[in-house]
Amino acid sequence: MRRNDRSTAHAACVGLALGITIAVGLHARAAMADTSPHGHAAGDPASNVFQPPEDVEQEDPTLPAGSIAVELRDGDDRGVPGEIVTLGALINSIAKGDTRKHFQMTTDEHGRALFSGLEVASNIAYRVSSGYQGGSFAATPFQIPQGKALRVVLHVYPVTRSINAAVIVAQSVIAVELRDDRLQVEEALTFYNLGRVAWQPEDVKMSLPTGFTAFNFQTSMTDQGVEEVDGSARLHGTFGPGQHAIEFHWQLPWGGERDVDFETGLPPHTAIARVLMASSGAVKLAVTDFPPTQVLRNSAGQPFLVTERRMRPDEALQSIEIALHELPTPGPGRMIATAIASLGVAIGLLVAFFRQDRSARSDDAKDVRSLLLEELASLEDARASGDVGVRTYERARRELIDALAFSLAAHQRS
Repeated sequence: MRRNDRSTAHAACVGLALGITIAVGLHARAAMADTSPHGHAAGDPASNVFQPPEDVEQEDPTLPAGSIAVELRDGDDRGVPGEIVTLGALINSIAKGDTRKHFQMTTDEHGRALFSGLEVASNIAYRVSSGYQGGSFAATPFQIPQGKALRVVLHVYPVTRSINAAVIVAQSVIAVELRDDRLQVEEALTFYNLGRVAWQPEDVKMSLPTGFTAFNFQTSMTDQGVEEVDGSARLHGTFGPGQHAIEFHWQLPWGGERDVDFETGLPPHTAIARVLMASSGAVKLAVTDFPPTQVLRNSAGQPFLVTERRMRPDEALQSIEIALHELPTPGPGRMIATAIASLGVAIGLLVAFFRQDRSARSDDAKDVRSLLLEELASLEDARASGDVGVRTYERARRELIDALAFSLAAHQRS
């Protein structure tokens, strides 16, 4: 796989995305029943889902050039007075690098603030944000066209730390990819806030399997994300009304076993969980208490093993157990590389013996060098045929070259 290609697992997460209308509707009904003061939600849950008004960034010819007029509004499009609004400016310069500036104003009784006399250039991007009630609400970054001015409407919402006080539904897609000596696991989470209150998770963690490595979060322009804390993925950020996506990945070392089992956590209020893996050979994918795996194809026609479970409203699934069976045993490439690496160590010890025994014949050193060169040629053939991975190839090649250098040094000193 080329470095500039998107990973197979990530492409599968996108290419095999399915609708979640039914599960969201059921969980919305349950969530609204939990948050309703009467203990139930009347009517169709879809009709009770809050539709947040859209933020706006548009030119305003009534304003002086180089100005940004901000209107801070609540979920009912009413102005929010007396709140601090921050205008961030990112200035990109090849010579000086990126420079950041921040300006702040307090909204008037109508929830408005005007920033004027701003720099206008193609290398300057602006962003309006607010820390209303301790949350983080921000408009999409924008530039001011030459000789123009902009009006920005930013909506803010009450903030809660309790998921039970918000109407949150989550979807989890877990994609597993088998690599040279590890399993690459990508997780794509989608959160749907169906209510009028923004949610800020407080110490919400998703467990990760023992021995995981290389945890990495796909950064975004929001404060939403995950971080590795005490062997878990901890959720953070402000999840306002609407839809929010988070992606991260981690790895699990694989020593060539035919069967691998591991358990990983899910976000709270998961309505749908989907697990998938590229279909290859006899490999089998199974998830405890999930339907039997099916073979589906993504938009590029690649086959994938897929299983999906839609939760009942009364379910609170916190983790899932994933089992991979009949994985390919190490091929000839790995055995070749292991033998070559072992040979390099043995020859290194032999060369060290030559350095102590100066009476050794020069023909012995020549035999050693010939053997090393033959093994280098075998390694190159294995790499060219794809039997040896990049890291294994580099490690074995380095050891063989080191051993060859020791052999030459021993011959010169004998």
